[in-house]
Amino acid sequence: MSEHSEFLAEKAAIDGYLEQGYRIVGVIEDLSGDKLLLAPPGEAGNAKLTTLHLRNANARKYWSTLLLTQGQG
Repeated sequence: MSEHSEFLAEKAAIDGYLEQGYRIVGVIEDLSGDKLLLAPPGEAGNAKLTTLHLRNANARKYWSTLLLTQGQG
């Protein structure tokens, strides 16, 4: 898969979760990529989090921009 195709797939995955009402509540960064921790909509503090592993550098930039805008909304 080309790098751009990988970015589009990871961006679509992020957007899909956010459209369902999930929120980014944390991130684990390591050498193999970023793992976004996503909380389902309407859940209290003890919700089961979903993890989304991102490897593409542009997708990693994309989620950080979304996190900043999420904090302002």
